[in-house]
Amino acid sequence: MRRHDSWLRHRPSHQHQRWLYLSGALLLLSGAGWLISHYGLRAPGPFGDVPHPSEVWWLRMHGAAVIGFLLAFGALLTIHVPHNWRRNLHRPSGLFLVLCVGLLALSGYGLYYLVSDLSRAWISVLHWTVGLLAAAGLGVHIVLAKRRESARRSAS
Repeated sequence: MRRHDSWLRHRPSHQHQRWLYLSGALLLLSGAGWLISHYGLRAPGPFGDVPHPSEVWWLRMHGAAVIGFLLAFGALLTIHVPHNWRRNLHRPSGLFLVLCVGLLALSGYGLYYLVSDLSRAWISVLHWTVGLLAAAGLGVHIVLAKRRESARRSAS
């Protein structure tokens, strides 16, 4: 393997990328489904708004998808992230994604296990806002990597 091709050894395999994209898409879809059912499909009841019956199913899908995503993302932290950090490749977008995933994991755990009714609303908004930003950040990270790969191929 030529020296400039060493980046191939530190990039996620196509199977790993598919796993990340599939679980990430399920996270985004289930999060969006929950947002729509929670904010757009509530019905008035005798004691206030009643949650839509689909809310719990969106949360269950979200919880299942996060297991796969965190396994796949955690695998990136062993080789891909440290190698590309040392090489100064896509640091801003990569750091943004790592911080977002950390904040999402903490806020998701907090929403499920720790928060009181008083803090649940603002932590929930923080969680889904960071989730949407992370999805956009992943898109930027992928585009930057593809551009760099294309430029490298053109230079060869």
